Order: sequence, then structure tokens, then C-alpha cells
Amino acid sequence: MSGIYAGARPSRSEDLLARFPVVLALFDGAGGRMLLHRPGLPAEEAPPVPVVYQYLKALAHSAVAVHEIALRDDADSAAPAGFADTVEQGLTTLPDLSLDPQAARAATAVLAAVRAFLSTPRTPGSATTEELEDFGRSCAPHVVTLMEKAAAVQVTHWMSVLDQWHILLGPSGFDSVHAAVNTLYVTRRKNILFTVLAQYLGEQAIGDRLLLFETPEFTTTPEQMLDLMTRVVADRDLGRAFFGHGQVMDVEILGDAAVHAIRTRMRQRGKTPVLPTLAPYDSHQWPWPTDPSSGSAPADLYTATALHQPRPPAD
Repeated sequence: MSGIYAGARPSRSEDLLARFPVVLALFDGAGGRMLLHRPGLPAEEAPPVPVVYQYLKALAHSAVAVHEIALRDDADSAAPAGFADTVEQGLTTLPDLSLDPQAARAATAVLAAVRAFLSTPRTPGSATTEELEDFGRSCAPHVVTLMEKAAAVQVTHWMSVLDQWHILLGPSGFDSVHAAVNTLYVTRRKNILFTVLAQYLGEQAIGDRLLLFETPEFTTTPEQMLDLMTRVVADRDLGRAFFGHGQVMDVEILGDAAVHAIRTRMRQRGKTPVLPTLAPYDSHQWPWPTDPSSGSAPADLYTATALHQPRPPAD
């Protein structure tokens, strides 16, 4: 089966790209990447997020670096001094970034707090919890300001890109867009690229044409993303043929059987099973579909199979 499945995927990918516009949105540490595949045309990559996004994010993260240095009792003795030199250079060259006044004040406050913390004599790993919390509290409001500024740059950029692509594809074209975003656990519930795309594709696309792929790394490749999207879309043909609903196979096909086994084994042990509420296969909830009333399709494999009876034989 695996060999047949793998051999079929290239033609499935070609079919997907020939039928629908496809948007791939990828994390890259610099505000993300977005690529648009239009049927019959080469992939088009959007311009990157303006570099000021990276400056703002790096300034905010400088406080986190201090926290990590302070916690390490085996810290390289050169690391704090080297970072202190970098912070001093940052304070000197901050005007070159041409930040708006509010962002510049926040950046100066964070770097000054970092410099003050690093200039206090202490042995590696000797910072107390109280010292670290006081440092964190002093930085937090300014870090939030820098994050707000960075997010505004990022969101404004991607919404401008999607505005242009919406015009390029037209309303009917955009209504058929299939999009996928990669994410780690820590960015799943508040994934920025996914949330921006949801504003354009709409709630009804979530879990249908707008997909969130969890990965073990922050970064992945467009080719891997397209391959996984192809597999999801192709499996929907199988889901419809076998079980009467395409999205039955969007989730672990053994999951419902495993839930049944867990219930049985927990009952044997006299314990209450810890299980999620089942949502219909066509639920558009995000990030976790758990509301039984959020769709009209079956919510488990057994119900879907019972409803999907063989056709009566032809006369």
C-alpha cells in the first residue's frame, strides 16, 4: 500500500495545482514566507516582511537572552561580556534604525535594563529568583510594546500581500483557494499566518481548505508542505468512497477504535476515561474541534460507516 500511495502522490499534486490556487505559508524566523501557486503558472513568492520586524523582535528577545545567561551556572565566562558589548553597540546604533518614537523609547528601555543587569557583578548562576523576576517585570511593558510594533509590521505586510492576491485571483478564484500553514505546538493556538489567512478564506474554510500542519521543527520546505496538502486532499476521495465523508481521513483513522478500546479498558479498571468531546468531521472550530454542535456530519467512524450503506443492486 505504501509504495502505491507514494507513487500516486506526484500525479495527485499536479492535479491539485491544476484545479485550485494554492497558498503555502511557512515560518522562517523573519516574519514568514508565502507562496502562491496559480493553475498553469510557476509558483510566485511574496516579498519578505520589512526588516524592521526583525529589529523589533530581536530587541525584545535581548531580555530573554539575559534571563538564560543568568540561569546558567556553567556559563561561558566570555558570553556575558560579549553580549554586554553587543548591547552597548545596540544602544549606540539604535537611532540608525529610524524607529517611531514609541518603539525607540521601548527599545532604549529594554537595552538599558539589560546593560544594568549585566553590569552588576555576580558569579554565573548566582542570580536569585527575585532578581530575575524584578528584571522581567521592569522589561515586560517595553517588550510588549516592541511585540505590538513587530506584529503590526508583520500583519500589515501579509494583509497587503493577500489584498493583491485577492485582486489577482478575483472573488471566485479566491473562494477555491487551498492554503496550508506550518506550526509548532507553541504557535498553534495563536498562529499569526493562519489567523491572517482565516480573515480572507473565512471561518468555513478552516479545516476544509485552510489547514494547519504541526511539525517538529520551526521551519520546513514548500515541497514538504505541498506533499502533505496533496495527501490530505487525496485522502478525502478515499474517505468519501469508504465512509461517506471526505474528512473522516483528516484525522487518525484508528482513533475512534482506540477510543472504544480505551473506554473498555478503563471501565475494566474502574476508572473514568479522559477523552475529548467528539466534534463533527465538518467542524470549522479552531484550534481544537470539540463542540458536538459545530457541524452536521458524523463525529465518529462508526456513525459515518452506519450511514454510508452500500447502494442496493441495480434491477
